Amino acid sequence: MSTEEYLAERPRLLGLAYTVLGSWQDAEDAVSEAWLRLAGQKPDDPAAWLTTVVSRLALDAATTAAKRRETYVGPWLPEAVLERSVPDNGPQDRILLGERVDLAFVRLLQSLSPVDRVIVVLADVADLEHREIAGIVGTTAPATRQRLRRARSALARSDDRGHPAGADRATLAALASALNDGDLGALVEQLSGGCVLWTDAGGLTRAARNPIRGQDKVRRFLAGLIAKFGMPQVSVVDAVGGPVLQAVSTDMTRIITVEVVDGQVTGLQIQQNPGKIICRWLSHRRTGFPVPGSVGGRW
Repeated sequence: MSTEEYLAERPRLLGLAYTVLGSWQDAEDAVSEAWLRLAGQKPDDPAAWLTTVVSRLALDAATTAAKRRETYVGPWLPEAVLERSVPDNGPQDRILLGERVDLAFVRLLQSLSPVDRVIVVLADVADLEHREIAGIVGTTAPATRQRLRRARSALARSDDRGHPAGADRATLAALASALNDGDLGALVEQLSGGCVLWTDAGGLTRAARNPIRGQDKVRRFLAGLIAKFGMPQVSVVDAVGGPVLQAVSTDMTRIITVEVVDGQVTGLQIQQNPGKIICRWLSHRRTGFPVPGSVGGRW
């Protein structure tokens, strides 16, 4: 496989690994390691070979991360990976990770075991057959089929509010405009009765240690933040997985992923762990790599 062919595959591989892991650095490590291992190999289908290796590396990383999360303080949310263009580059020069990464799905997947996460992603995102998935995770096709069925059922039970997806840019732009005008009610009226708010601070900043559930409790929590720190300056920014809200307050910058079902806001992921807000600078060179010197840039 040539370097150009690998670079064409890299966004897909990063999307696969990030969806499993919810960690950008771990996803980049898995994809880079797979590329190194490809050297000297001559597989019949390099893209499929890379998919297999990246999936196995992601499984290993997810298993290790699961042990670390046992002692994590408060809710654990996926990293917020903001995409910034290098100055003077037009929007046409942005390098997207693909349309199949969804931040609501990434968050939901973390409730599964590492093996089940990989199986779901390979089946529902990568569209692999059970025989192929079985070869990757080291089981049989019937066993993979059974695990996939159980994992899908577990996902449905863990979020009975429907199948959430990240809000689109138009919805977020309207919310940002209303909030910048001081109108919290515009957001509150879109909250579903069973909406959930998670705050990931990792014990580094003050935050709710448990998810906040229900429209009224979420409203009161947000109103309390605003009363203490003032209405934040809100804007829509690009991130891996789609647009998100950036809320800049006097105390810190928060990145908010808005989850929706049938036009209602069912979930708010608030990422305020400074180590998990990452800026990924995109160069005009269509390589899929961040600009040199900006890898893993943190806010």
